Amino acid sequence: MDTGVADPDVTATVRLLHRRHGWSRVAITSFFAFLLVFGACANAQAQGAQAPTWVLNIVVVLALLTAVGIIASVVDTALLRRKPPAIRAQAIPLAARHSRGRSVRHYPPRHLVTWTLRWVGLLLIVVVAVVSVPAVVDGTAYLVGAERMVTFDPVSYQTNCDRYSCGTVTDGILETGGAGVSASWQNVVPLGKPFQVREPVWRWGLGLALIDNDKIAIIAVGVSLLVEVGAILVVIAFVRLARNWRRRASTGSGA
Repeated sequence: MDTGVADPDVTATVRLLHRRHGWSRVAITSFFAFLLVFGACANAQAQGAQAPTWVLNIVVVLALLTAVGIIASVVDTALLRRKPPAIRAQAIPLAARHSRGRSVRHYPPRHLVTWTLRWVGLLLIVVVAVVSVPAVVDGTAYLVGAERMVTFDPVSYQTNCDRYSCGTVTDGILETGGAGVSASWQNVVPLGKPFQVREPVWRWGLGLALIDNDKIAIIAVGVSLLVEVGAILVVIAFVRLARNWRRRASTGSGA
């Protein structure tokens, strides 16, 4: 006879299912953010511009969040397998019925830790999207011919390495009409022999690179736009989160 009292073992298993789903979403969200940010950094490096250190640190943080999400999800899966089959059979439909993984825009969350970590990964996309805007502007300006020609004076070579490979760029001075500014050319060219290049419209963030062909410009625009689209989706989710929070707060205050 059903007494209306939930079995504690079933309830605990339902919570474990919710938590595992939350960790899985942390891994997926963080990995998606990692791909976007890593792609933006790799694109900048391919153009001869080193991404800011703090942006590279974001790549590391997202990689760690992905690893933590995967490991925690595997651990919870192992814990679930220790539960008696009868308990799991009762818990699985209950977890599905009660929305195992509430959307990141819902408040309050079912599992605060995984919800918070997912928002960390999402907000890092917004941060990188801000510094990616100049790459869109410069790439577009190159394609439409809006950049003016200036002289680049090669001075020295610099080798940049990551975990997988090394590449040599040419450091020099970009003569913009006033005081020259430091710049890097993505290829090795003879030193002491100035040549004409197109000056970036917006030399900031990930827009510091000197673009020398349409292919690089298209890749720069494409990768940066992916990051921008991701950031827009995050902002939309955040607005919905704020609305849900306000709705709950007003409901609570009116009770």
